[in-house]
Amino acid sequence: MTKDVKILESQEVVLTFTYDAQEWKKAQEKENRKLMENLTIKGFRKGHVPEDIAKRYINQNEVINNAINNLVNKSYKEALDEGKYLIVTQPALSITKMDADGMVAEIRFSLPPVVNLGQYKGLNISEKAVRVTKEDIKKYIEQLRTDHATMVVKEDEAKLGDTVIIDFKGYINDSPFDGGEAKAYELKLGSNSFIPGFEDQLVGIKANENRSIEVTFPKNYVENLANKVARFEIHCSDVKETVLPEVDADFIEELNIKEVKAVEDLDAYAKKILTERKTNEANNNLLNEILNKVIETSEVKIGSGIIEEEAKASVARIKKQVEDNGLTFKDYLAINETTEVKLLDSQKEEALKNLKAYLVVEEICRKENIVVDEKALDEYYASLAKQFNLEVEKVKEELKPNLESVRSNLRSSLFNKFLLSENVVSKNKNEEKKEEEKSE
Repeated sequence: MTKDVKILESQEVVLTFTYDAQEWKKAQEKENRKLMENLTIKGFRKGHVPEDIAKRYINQNEVINNAINNLVNKSYKEALDEGKYLIVTQPALSITKMDADGMVAEIRFSLPPVVNLGQYKGLNISEKAVRVTKEDIKKYIEQLRTDHATMVVKEDEAKLGDTVIIDFKGYINDSPFDGGEAKAYELKLGSNSFIPGFEDQLVGIKANENRSIEVTFPKNYVENLANKVARFEIHCSDVKETVLPEVDADFIEELNIKEVKAVEDLDAYAKKILTERKTNEANNNLLNEILNKVIETSEVKIGSGIIEEEAKASVARIKKQVEDNGLTFKDYLAINETTEVKLLDSQKEEALKNLKAYLVVEEICRKENIVVDEKALDEYYASLAKQFNLEVEKVKEELKPNLESVRSNLRSSLFNKFLLSENVVSKNKNEEKKEEEKSE
């Protein structure tokens, strides 16, 4: 046997074992004898069946498979011992040649990824100004009103934005179809939660009115309904409109916000919340910008086997989720106008992107010793205790069942603080004030 070892740039190892005619023939004969020794045929003692008769009962594919496994397993183990490889994927075996002249086997597996970090400090990325405008505040208060809106039954015709309570049953060629029926369904007109054309045809309907409508299912719908014309028989029991509360003392009382005692306090509260929200959003954008720059300048070698395994696991998760929601995987692919092969390819791209980000983060944490030790945990517990006015021991007790999650989140927080502090150039306060005044 001869052995050839190739370590590819992609962090993959290819082991090629070549067996000559004599080795290959001997291995097959050995496996053939084993099977003959265990062969039981009526009229012959076990292991004493004549060879010419035994051949009729022995599966030659089994002989070949066993011969391959025994030869390759021995060679593979010796190669691993010699190279001391750290394998991170299931080895893949392929037979590239098999005839009377011999057999050639190839084993491919991935080594752990290698990360050579690019610049991850001193990138000098400018801090983004956070501005909250009067329009932002107005929209926030309008959202508060929407969140506390009430539904009121109306006698008039339904219009876009109203909610209709309907019973409906769908037919294709006068035959009902699965999933086409519901009772007392609340549908907000204009929400686009139903197929195109359905909601539009209910505009103008009144309570206790029956209506028949026709719609055509999209071509990228589930297979048994795609492109088909359906008739829906609909009964509307109620029409409701959304009534927003006035911004008055009653509304302030209903909000029950500690910092808001009167209507005039609401703008300041909204500005505070929106400033915090936009600051977090700006920091997240900065983090993404910094991390993308680091990834772009880093050299990350990941074996294709690792990416393949991640992508297959992702497809399996999608399939399970789809089926748990009552849809077949076949219909899911049809709706999304894709195939399983295309889906796997897209998941490979996503896996590569996610793995690169993960490995770069891990390497930075390793180099900078960003860890969650007991001191960091104690400081975190103390900050929570102060925030919620609790005893530190009480906080520890409450978080103990989720300690791993706490450690993970805290480590992410420490990493984010490090990345921002090492790469972001703060804006001049006077410049920020001018920009804020301009936005107002």
